[in-house]
Amino acid sequence: MGNTISTFMGTGSKGYTGDVGFAQDEKLNDPFHVDLDPTEKILYVADCFNFRIRSVDITTGKTKNFAGNGIQGHTGDGGLATEASIDEIYAIQADINGDVYICQRFNPCIRKISSETGIISSIVGTGKPGSGLDNIKAVESPLMEPNDCFLDGRGGLLIADIKDQKVRKVDLDNGIVSTFAGTGAKEHTGDGEPASQAGIFGARAVCVDDSGNTYICEREGNTIRKVNTEGIITKIAGTGEKGYTGDGGPALKATFNGPKAIRCTKDGNLLVVDTENHAIRIIDMTSLHIYTIAGGTIGPHGDYKKATEAGLSRPHGVVTSSTGMMYIADSENHRIRVVN
Repeated sequence: MGNTISTFMGTGSKGYTGDVGFAQDEKLNDPFHVDLDPTEKILYVADCFNFRIRSVDITTGKTKNFAGNGIQGHTGDGGLATEASIDEIYAIQADINGDVYICQRFNPCIRKISSETGIISSIVGTGKPGSGLDNIKAVESPLMEPNDCFLDGRGGLLIADIKDQKVRKVDLDNGIVSTFAGTGAKEHTGDGEPASQAGIFGARAVCVDDSGNTYICEREGNTIRKVNTEGIITKIAGTGEKGYTGDGGPALKATFNGPKAIRCTKDGNLLVVDTENHAIRIIDMTSLHIYTIAGGTIGPHGDYKKATEAGLSRPHGVVTSSTGMMYIADSENHRIRVVN
């Protein structure tokens, strides 16, 4: 992964310009998440407070509206995604077949947009907040405040429900939902035990590596935890204290400040969006040491310089390509930044 940062999308001004043509000419309003389509030719952007999902052709820079009519709400299931009202979108997941899943924080649910038809449908949650019920159809089980979702590569969709203090799992074949991790208690407990018996202290984000290990980001707990393929949970990063320390050393001795996203890189390492530290950090999963690789100071500065000399402003999402390009949802700078 290289280290030069630049703006990929956004003028830096908050707003909505419509699809004016090219990504760098578009205004955004707090982009909260990004994901790549399976061809890595399209970048999806959760334009949170414009209540839209935008798509960008990475080669040409041309943009279009992919989902949302710009009106905050929860309407349109069974119709075109571009005509639906969506609420604050906190996460995007593109499937290998091109379908796109979006995590709707309020009117809480997970919605799916078909790659073939462009039709949107709710597949998890009732749209009304409530503590989730297990072993029933996912569309009958409420969510409290889902903040992230991730396809596990084995037919399941994991959902980090921060207000329910759980990670839920939906079997996409039969539509049944269950609890993957968390007791519902807002606490950090249970290391070394089955994940379903552990307390999760702010279940903000979730992702899975190619070996089947699952990672959970605790926002209030300021830690990163790992659930191995046997279902046992352990802490791999963070002391639990709030701060910004530990770069170059063991991740377990590092401190975070409200981390809000995690994603695995293609070479098996773990990216952490350390939001309130305005930084993107990486955990080397071989040495289990941690490093800042972008940001670390607040501001919009630093384009065309080393990424560690750049400012970010409360970033909320990150994704990397197979070639190591890293796209950052630089939320309060109203930009998507790219590191290559």
